[in-house]
Amino acid sequence: MTKPKTSTRLNVAVAAPSPDVEIRPKLILLLGRGSRGKTLLARWMIDRAANAGRTIVAADGDRTNRTLARYFVHAVSPASADDADVREWIAGLVETQLLCGHDVLLDLGGGDLILKGLAREMDLVAWLTGLGVDVVVVHLLGPSVDDAAYVQAAEDESLIASQATILVLNEGVVPPGRSAHAAFSETIQTMPIFAATVARGARLVSMPRLEPASDLEESGLTFHLAAQGLAPAGGHPLGPWKRQQVSIWLRRMEERFSTVTEWLP
Repeated sequence: MTKPKTSTRLNVAVAAPSPDVEIRPKLILLLGRGSRGKTLLARWMIDRAANAGRTIVAADGDRTNRTLARYFVHAVSPASADDADVREWIAGLVETQLLCGHDVLLDLGGGDLILKGLAREMDLVAWLTGLGVDVVVVHLLGPSVDDAAYVQAAEDESLIASQATILVLNEGVVPPGRSAHAAFSETIQTMPIFAATVARGARLVSMPRLEPASDLEESGLTFHLAAQGLAPAGGHPLGPWKRQQVSIWLRRMEERFSTVTEWLP
């Protein structure tokens, strides 16, 4: 695997692991419905790791909309959207990770069932955990009871019920004029599977809204570069106001995800 490009460093506080803590490679699985913020969170995780000089493979397996591949030139994808090609590609990702010991972030797109099938066939979570890979399951959730079905599918028969499970409430998809607390407490957080997943050890994180998200989507810039006022080739940098918004969002992301730092790439 080719090491992703690292970005220019920005002075953002990133917790360093304790020298007494064993650092194991992580397979991060992003799960959830479409338009729930998986790409935004993936970009932050990859950018954060690269900014700290850590190697992470961005694996874009979304069969209908390969967004990660648009942002990261070294992102890898399957040869085609055919089931056989995707299965072979995932097998190659895992085998290479076991050989090289790097982190992998895998996005298969909303509603893709192939991971569930592989998890059952290979006893994926327990197998990889036993081989020294931490499987980190990240559920991206909006304020809708329908999102609970995606958590239920992962938790059924403990197929993708890793000890390292993060439930991310994305405040960016809360409708305007409604508070995030009310939106989530009246919907997804009322579902029994949500409470059961938290009770078994999943950790809850709220992801703050990023106001200039659309600007960054169009430019393709990493968050850290945008916050520094840099511009894409032939483009324009963000103005001071939006740069400040990105800087504050980066700080808040570190604060909100501080409870799961050991599970991040």
